[in-house]
Amino acid sequence: MVTIAIQAEETLIATLRQIAERRQTTVEEVTKEALEQYLQKQTLKAKTYSFIGIGHSGKKNLSTQVESILTQAANRREGWSLSE
Repeated sequence: MVTIAIQAEETLIATLRQIAERRQTTVEEVTKEALEQYLQKQTLKAKTYSFIGIGHSGKKNLSTQVESILTQAANRREGWSLSE
């Protein structure tokens, strides 16, 4: 296990201490749990491409439905096509 040192406002540390005391655990355990939850939420976000929707396709809803269209039409070997 690796030790990480951070600087934080006193109010944040006080809140961590209160939560740890209420749960009858350590500040380290509360901090580790909060960090794990934060990182889990970050990794669950689907990757999107910022350039999607900048052009004009002639289809009114293409940019709003791009993720579902790509999910349905994508083929790992052949790529994707809007030939529907």
